[in-house]
Parts: sequence; structure tokens; C-alpha cells
Amino acid sequence: MKKLCVLILIMFVLVACSAAPQEEVHYIAKSEHWKAVYHSNTEDGLRIFYLGEEKDLGDLQITITGSKETITIHDTRVNTDKQFILSKKESTKIFKKDAVPIIHIQWQSQNENLEVRNS
Repeated sequence: MKKLCVLILIMFVLVACSAAPQEEVHYIAKSEHWKAVYHSNTEDGLRIFYLGEEKDLGDLQITITGSKETITIHDTRVNTDKQFILSKKESTKIFKKDAVPIIHIQWQSQNENLEVRNS
């Protein structure tokens, strides 16, 4: 029994030591009316903030284009904190190390592109 416990303990140590730490990825983007933030080390995914004063933006159309994948979100709205949050699972598909994503947002009769840069 002692040999089995020692063997299990050794396996736990080996697995813990062999797990390579993942490199953190941080992106930020800003335009006149919008700011987007992505940090791979947080529980949130991509957070998009409305910077303007308009109270009711109506439905948003958001397109996020990565190097190999595009995500399109139709008819969504910002929450009461003027934020839209894309899940961590969806965000990770686009925001990879050395990616240069483009975020395009349409609301009411306006539209903007956010220039994303690795921070």
C-alpha cells in the first residue's frame, strides 16, 4: 500500500512539473466611441466598452476578424455598464499570440473599426 501511495505522489509531482505555463496574451483596441480589452489570464473574454454618451444604442452588429477565423454577432446590446462581453471560449479562438484581429462595430447609423494591438 505504501508503494502505491508513493507512486501516486510521484506521478502528481511529475505532472505538475511537466505542465508548461501558457504565455499570457493581452490586447487593447480603441476608437472614438469604443474600447476593447482582452487578457488571457482573466475569467472574462473580450470586453467591449462604449465610451460615448448615448443612452440607448439599440442593436449592435459586431464582427471580429482574426487570422483564420471570423466571429459575427448580430442584434446584441451593451449591458447597463455600457459593456458587451464575448465569452472566454469564443475570444480565445481569435485572440492568440501575435494575432492582429480587427473589430468592426455597427450601431444605429454609425460604424467604427477598432485597431487592435498587442499590449
